[in-house]
Amino acid sequence: MPCILAECNELDELKRFATTFVGIYVYHFVWDKLIISPIATWLVRHKYMLQAKRDKFRESMWKNAAVGTFFTFGLYIGLGEDWFMNPKGYFAEFPYVTPEPLRWYYMIYLSFWFQSVDFMLNITNKHYVVKRKDNAEMLVHHFATISLMVVSYAFDLTRIGICVLMIHDVNDLLLETAKIFMYVPCGPMADIFFALFAIVWFIMRWFVYAKYIIYAVHTEGWNSIVVPIQKAGGMGAFSADTWYWFYIFFFSFLSLLLALHVVWGYMIVKMVIRSLQEGKADRDIRSDSEAEDEDDKPVAKKAEPATDSKVKRRRAPKAE
Repeated sequence: MPCILAECNELDELKRFATTFVGIYVYHFVWDKLIISPIATWLVRHKYMLQAKRDKFRESMWKNAAVGTFFTFGLYIGLGEDWFMNPKGYFAEFPYVTPEPLRWYYMIYLSFWFQSVDFMLNITNKHYVVKRKDNAEMLVHHFATISLMVVSYAFDLTRIGICVLMIHDVNDLLLETAKIFMYVPCGPMADIFFALFAIVWFIMRWFVYAKYIIYAVHTEGWNSIVVPIQKAGGMGAFSADTWYWFYIFFFSFLSLLLALHVVWGYMIVKMVIRSLQEGKADRDIRSDSEAEDEDDKPVAKKAEPATDSKVKRRRAPKAE
């Protein structure tokens, strides 16, 4: 990562990224091979889950494990800091030096997003055989997130960066939990978590994100960074005009994420209306984390007539 404003060792930053990039694959391997895959195999063997849902179950479990870890680490870093979820603190004393724990948090999460692109495009391997309806939107979201993380890390805008990531984490955890209960299946629990996901989506990704991120960058970011730099004629190796266009780039990509939130929010409203009309939760739950495969319903219907192959619902397994 470039060290543009604060002094740092470029080689150390490169080593940090390499360590976290390899580490996220090792972390995934440990979770998937030692915990998630054995659970998925047991559920399929005992007919609590269809084989067709196995990869989707594994992927949702991995996302919960990873994002849950990041969210916990983020709370450890942010709680107690006066800038955490505080628009006036994001840009105070800019440029500031990002502390080591936050640098590691950033690199770990950045590696996770690169891994997510890898898993979507099956670059290194077919880790999950999952078809998606919104690959284009997902890739736009992932690359926008990666671009924002790289730029904010390079220019030490990591305070607002960690807040952006943690706002997204809340919905991701609820969504993946709802999917897990849907795959098992456990309808009532899936309905509860999907309802929580839908409600929290509009609270976190529309209201909180717009107020504490977009509006904060528009006001506090402009007044604390752009205005002083324009008065000084520049900062570091960059002119005032360069900083202005950097601000436009940063604000535009944050706004792009908000636009995606609005689009997916519209999809959520459509799902809620359809679910209320049908009297059950829509199986096509989606957000920036995943879209479901259209082939799910036919597979499930084929499995229903056969009594021996029917998935058991909410029954405790017999002791063997």
